[in-house]
Amino acid sequence: MRTATLRAAAIAVAMALPVAVQATPYTDEAAWRAAVGGVYAFENFDGITAGTDVNQLNALGIQFDPLNDGTQPTVQAYANTGGVVRSGSNNLLNDRDFALPARGPYVIRPIDTNDLLFGIGLWNVGGDDTLRMSIYDANDGLIEQVVSAASIGFFGIVNAGGAAKVVIDFVGGNGYAPVDDLQTAVRRTFDPGGSVPEPASLTLLLGGLGLVAARRRRRAS
Repeated sequence: MRTATLRAAAIAVAMALPVAVQATPYTDEAAWRAAVGGVYAFENFDGITAGTDVNQLNALGIQFDPLNDGTQPTVQAYANTGGVVRSGSNNLLNDRDFALPARGPYVIRPIDTNDLLFGIGLWNVGGDDTLRMSIYDANDGLIEQVVSAASIGFFGIVNAGGAAKVVIDFVGGNGYAPVDDLQTAVRRTFDPGGSVPEPASLTLLLGGLGLVAARRRRRAS
């Protein structure tokens, strides 16, 4: 019911005012969540046994490509990975055996090839790495990028047009990159259990939610 109300409100606003379809980078978690209307899926990896390879996260609607050596990202305990603890006991790591150099970037795609990623955010918890998120369209065209803080910090993008692929790579540090508190908004996030909305409907929804968030920020300032 809350999702339907959000959708209706956002579409009403979007129909009242023209909105340019664009991608917006965020380094503030609360602002990212506001931009998706508070409707997102969340994984902190604490319910997954440490040492487990991650091929996909069904609740988030995403899958991971293999790393450079053919292995998968792995859930690991902070006690083994180091870094700065964000929440709970586990994080996701791009290195199965904790050896340097690490095994390359995270590459994330929707599980459903007909779906798109309209929002993705997560926390860099490496302690000494700077990470970069890049989102791409279906033709591998770059849409937008955002860079994390160097030690610990949230970074994410909301894209009203949807993205087909997300790459998390490195612009500083040793490429050994524990991350935590992964959050996504794919089409089905907005309509759980129902039919997958058309891209135009989601563009309208996120555009309306963006206008609502912008108006709130202007009033607050």
